[in-house]
Amino acid sequence: MLKIFFLSLLLLSFSYGNSEKDYPFMGISLSTQNISPLLEDASWKGGIAVKYGQQSLDWRTSFTLDYAQDTYFGGNIEIDKILLDNMFGTAKLRPYLGAVVGYMSYDDKNLNIPLNPTPEEQELYKEKNGFYFGGAFGFIIYATNDVDIDISYHYYKVQNLNFLDDLHGATLSLHYFF
Repeated sequence: MLKIFFLSLLLLSFSYGNSEKDYPFMGISLSTQNISPLLEDASWKGGIAVKYGQQSLDWRTSFTLDYAQDTYFGGNIEIDKILLDNMFGTAKLRPYLGAVVGYMSYDDKNLNIPLNPTPEEQELYKEKNGFYFGGAFGFIIYATNDVDIDISYHYYKVQNLNFLDDLHGATLSLHYFF
């Protein structure tokens, strides 16, 4: 089911923007994640990412590779709908809503797995790779004609990892349009 959703999201990302001019961009991101594995206290982890994407006047699609030290690495595809342009025109500050689907590989060295785990604990920590999906809300701030700043909040629901339910936090991105 999740693979069908991922494929549909990918196909939708290619279908939008065909009638408008697309603007490709590269970017870097800094993020914070609130991560709370079961049987452990919640912690905030910092992450870094590289992005590639295309943006039209109404839509933005991006592919991101991200890494949170001692926690996970992964990749995702995000499709954003830029809001309120019909009401205010193309402003320097543009809000958006986004949908995200991705894959992550969790670094198990930092999990507090017991030396002699019970069968329940073995099942809990059996899988280290999983998919996630969720949403984002943020603002695009145009610094220059070639550079924008993206400030957002995201929430991801994690699948296939029994010890982790969700990730959420803030992201600051810098994009260069070429």
